[in-house]
Amino acid sequence: MAFLTCGNAQIHYEKLESRNPRATQTIIFIHPTGLDMYCWNEIIPLFLENYHVVRYDLRGHGDSTVGDGDLSISRLADDIQCLVNTLKLDTYHIVAQGFGGVSAIEYAARGFSGLKTLTLLAVPVHFPRELGKKIVAERKMQVKGHETMLHKAQQIIDKFMLYPTQERVERILQAFEKVTPHVYFEIFDVDSLNRAQQNIQNMTIPILVLSGSDDETFPPELNSAILNFNTNARYYTVPYSSFLIQMDQPNLMVEWIGKFIMKHQNNKINQEIASYAQTLYAEMYREIREKMKGKAEATLPTLQVNIMKGLDVFLNGKRLVGGWGQRKAKQILMYLIIQQSVTRDELCDLVWPDVDLKTARSRLRVSIHYLNKLLNPMSDHYFLLVTEREHIFLQANIESDIVLHVAAIKRAHQETDIVKKVELYKRIVADRTENPLPGLYETWFINYRNWLEKEWVDMVMFLSDYYESIGDIKQALYYCQIALEYYIDDFMITNRQEYLKSKLEKIKNS
Repeated sequence: MAFLTCGNAQIHYEKLESRNPRATQTIIFIHPTGLDMYCWNEIIPLFLENYHVVRYDLRGHGDSTVGDGDLSISRLADDIQCLVNTLKLDTYHIVAQGFGGVSAIEYAARGFSGLKTLTLLAVPVHFPRELGKKIVAERKMQVKGHETMLHKAQQIIDKFMLYPTQERVERILQAFEKVTPHVYFEIFDVDSLNRAQQNIQNMTIPILVLSGSDDETFPPELNSAILNFNTNARYYTVPYSSFLIQMDQPNLMVEWIGKFIMKHQNNKINQEIASYAQTLYAEMYREIREKMKGKAEATLPTLQVNIMKGLDVFLNGKRLVGGWGQRKAKQILMYLIIQQSVTRDELCDLVWPDVDLKTARSRLRVSIHYLNKLLNPMSDHYFLLVTEREHIFLQANIESDIVLHVAAIKRAHQETDIVKKVELYKRIVADRTENPLPGLYETWFINYRNWLEKEWVDMVMFLSDYYESIGDIKQALYYCQIALEYYIDDFMITNRQEYLKSKLEKIKNS
């Protein structure tokens, strides 16, 4: 173990050299309260392809000591500065999560030239104050009489990840077992967010904000609030992930952060443009709110968008035909259907990834206007497609085959009764289509389709194992062969197919 002395505390850290001999930049990882530096295990090997890595335990977490005095956000920021100075880091980036991100914001606000980008994962820069204090009070009551935060972790462990494994659960619980309630609640301080809001408004370094689409504690709506304080920040929702994005979607997270760093590592924000944008968005947001206020009680229309067997769009039961292949209308509509609420920059990166942001935003304005006309053929007054500051969303009751299909997958995964799970999986597999997202070739949609096909393969292999276990080798072979439709060169699936064929042949000859 490696330690460095910061003030009167011993900070446990790890410095890892990149596998790329030409790597010159370092990423510092700062974990959330309650956890430790090993919460990054899934993504560290991936980042080492191009970056050096430094990760450490916050004071009072993992193997770091608490030291004397309080655990203020300022003191935690001092620890980051101590780490950078001691390790002589010249060019570096910070990736921070939860309330660990609040200390990163405090440090970044000090304006050190070596810090090139800041990535915040589920960092609640704005949290309703009274609600936050209520939550903190409830958590304190729940751990009253306990020496560590382990009891609380056991209560909320299911909210950390969508795809838990025994190893991950044990790792999280072991981390919480090392943290005392005193340390936890000194850092988990809602009042510290006021200072974070002030700091982030004045930052000029590129900021990326990521949050999990299924994070119940710090949902996307909460994380996107950062755009109100820094209009130059970029916000993305990571699909099918909860609070610990690095465990649920490690590859996607590494890809997005890597691209952001490469694009922005030498950028500085133009303050004149930033000032104009802040005024523009504030005025636009106020006016839109006033216009929408009178319609809040109106009955929302029903927008049905099916894609798995080809695009079909219905508004209140009436089919909307023509025009979906123009001005990226199909791509934008389907992304909104799946993601629900997105940012302008998100759509720009989705549809025009190789175009500069200014041009992409100009094109997006044209596409949004065009899509609104497609969705509102008989009205110039009511708009299904709503834009609020940076966010764009559909104001309607949404129905979609792809959304229902994915929801069915989630429900089936959560089913604990083996017989019921089998039936649910069989229905889902029967409903699959050759191409669930026809005509959508952007990288995000390709990744989404690949994820969906992987889910199907996991389910059919589960069914294959199940039917073999009850002696139905014919059905086991049938589902194994479905898997080969998607992973034709997979060695393990091919071997399993041959094994089942041989087993079936022996049964026929016996």
